[in-house]
Amino acid sequence: MFKNILFFVLIYVLNLPAFALQIKEAKDNQAVTANVSSKELTRIFVDGDRIQNIRGVQGTYELTKDEKLGAVFIKLSPMFLKRPFDIFVTTELGHTYNLLLTPRDIPAESIELKPLSSALIVAKHWERNSPYVETLIQLIHYMINDIGPAGYAVINFPNIKQKYFHPGLNMQLVTIYRGANLEGETWRLKNSCCKTLYLNMQDFFDHRVRAISLDKKILHCNEETYLYRVINHA
Repeated sequence: MFKNILFFVLIYVLNLPAFALQIKEAKDNQAVTANVSSKELTRIFVDGDRIQNIRGVQGTYELTKDEKLGAVFIKLSPMFLKRPFDIFVTTELGHTYNLLLTPRDIPAESIELKPLSSALIVAKHWERNSPYVETLIQLIHYMINDIGPAGYAVINFPNIKQKYFHPGLNMQLVTIYRGANLEGETWRLKNSCCKTLYLNMQDFFDHRVRAISLDKKILHCNEETYLYRVINHA
């Protein structure tokens, strides 16, 4: 069944720069306290999930969304530089977190919410149950069959816009399979030009990618195929 699937597994060690980060374990509807910069932006994101909406007292802050990564940036309004305030974070997976934020005279920081949910624990167990390379290959097999491994969140994007990878080749994100440390992406590729395209898996690689699979490496005019990528989002 998978004889035409080409696996390209990339394993390496990244030396990531250090940065200010507050990690907060969070349960649904329970208050979590954290500090925010009184003068600079504060980035808030949820491990293994994407922020869908934030609600708080109007005029307390300015909010900017990172639609691609599912994070938000908050900058405090001048009149609220000293008073603690609440915000309510709602995620795409249906979770709600209550944050009590206290302004401090500190540099810009990131606040990472780590959900304390049974699904995340199950996903971590699945990812650690097999050798690393085998886990990557198993995840791609699940994605090919449109199934999420145990504990994984499956997020479909039926209406997302296509993006142009290079002239003649369009890419459209179809599904994300989000686990504890790994995340699978299914992309639909289409040859929109009048000549045959020869695809190279390394063209779809970036620093986050751990494994790549292509259904087809040769696309004729108006032909489609699927690209499967596994990235490390931890």
